[in-house]
Amino acid sequence: MSRLWNKRYGWTGVVMAVFMGLLLLHSLSKGHSTIPFSNRDAAGSPMKGGSIPNAPGVPIYVMMPLTSVSDDGQLKKEYSGRNISWILEQWKKIGVEGLMVDIWFGLVEKEPQQYDWKPYIELCEMMKSANLKLQTVLSFHRCGGNVGDQCYIPLPKWIFAVAENNSDIFFKDRDGNADDEYLSWGIDEEPVLMGRTAVQVYRDFFVSFRETFRQYFGNVISQVQIGLGPAGELRYPSYQLSKWTFCGVGEFQCFDKYLLRRLQQEADARGISEWGHPPYAKDVGFYNSTPAETLFFRDDGGMWNTRYGDFFLNWYSNELIQHADRVLTAAGQVFFDRSNPNNDFTGRFHIAVKVAGVHWHFRSKAHASELTAGYYNTRYRNGYSPIFRVLKKHEATVVFTCMEMKDNNQPTDCHCSPEDLVGLIVRSSIANNISFAGENAVSFYDVESYRQISAVSRSYAVTKGKPMEAVTYLRWPEPIDIFFQENAISYLGQKFYDFVRSMAYDQAESIDFPGL
Repeated sequence: MSRLWNKRYGWTGVVMAVFMGLLLLHSLSKGHSTIPFSNRDAAGSPMKGGSIPNAPGVPIYVMMPLTSVSDDGQLKKEYSGRNISWILEQWKKIGVEGLMVDIWFGLVEKEPQQYDWKPYIELCEMMKSANLKLQTVLSFHRCGGNVGDQCYIPLPKWIFAVAENNSDIFFKDRDGNADDEYLSWGIDEEPVLMGRTAVQVYRDFFVSFRETFRQYFGNVISQVQIGLGPAGELRYPSYQLSKWTFCGVGEFQCFDKYLLRRLQQEADARGISEWGHPPYAKDVGFYNSTPAETLFFRDDGGMWNTRYGDFFLNWYSNELIQHADRVLTAAGQVFFDRSNPNNDFTGRFHIAVKVAGVHWHFRSKAHASELTAGYYNTRYRNGYSPIFRVLKKHEATVVFTCMEMKDNNQPTDCHCSPEDLVGLIVRSSIANNISFAGENAVSFYDVESYRQISAVSRSYAVTKGKPMEAVTYLRWPEPIDIFFQENAISYLGQKFYDFVRSMAYDQAESIDFPGL
């Protein structure tokens, strides 16, 4: 459960949390609450080896725990007294396509250009033996400090050695607070990381990853998601939990010297040098302000809807888009080198990028929280299509969160609309002809959330004419017997099983949902 559940979802969320707890107790209490596992598919036929053969629908992946690899670089082999091999066997029986694992920058590259991949190689071998696929997330951010994080894996120590003399390698807010979760894209092309630019650091990481895992591309690794910002999402760190609570507007994060210089250069180039500064504090408020409390974000007469506002927001969002373009260009050169057949893995796996589900204040005109996160999306402007055009350029999949959320579960004073936001993302991905995959934003076990995901999936399939690329479920339950018990599947595990096979056969319906 998210620590922010009550704040984020209001009293409806509290009721849902209690209901989920009761379900969990029900599933774990007595023997009759577990169900002997029937290894059969949705049509009642035996499932070969636990798989779902020739299923036309959406494959389901499951996120592994964030701490699947320990601080000392060891793959965790036991969960709740169960061996990982046994757990992988259960996931295979339940019909999932595979798992997702974070590959942490802070664990792999502890010294510059020295890489330790051993635990992830071991995991790939285990996945291969279990006949499961693996989505790998190249996580260049810190683990810890976001909703649901129960971990602390910082960036490598050598990054902090650089930061001791140059804290501007990190994003900064207007008070000069540096956020050490992810490197500022102001240094993408600045050789300040012991002689390397940030993009060179990422590219070197990609090369080592390619050389180490080339034998697994396609037969085990089906997707390589590239973390492009905080929480692995392409966004600014505008709503970090150390300073922000739901549903504040957040703050702009462009006060490191590199981004400030780029902003002034842009203003100079346009002949408007006096605009070469971010909005002033008196205009934009603070992390936890509401739009109505600010001059910049208020609905009527807000500065966001002025010539200066348009200039700044265009620049701020474009810096994010250029970051994606630079890093994806490097990834394309490494993984899809058409001049070298040995390094061209086209068609073997997909590159993916995650976009954040900033749904609070979506019903306002300015969409303030999206603006501070770097998405120049307002009531009058689609801010996601420019991002998706870059993803299309690199044939990258967009991964979007909050697929499980419904508007009626949100606090009314936050003007949320996750459903409308998801709809906009789906339509924009289809319009820009890019592949779409989804995730849920917070852990859940309730049937209504499964139904919401399936409804989004059906809507996409009907409009696009083919299924989504995948849905990844957050997260592997801990303890694992929330789903799996000896020779049995729990009540909650059965609900997930029904969801998996329904999605796989493209039978997902928001009203008539088989097995639930």
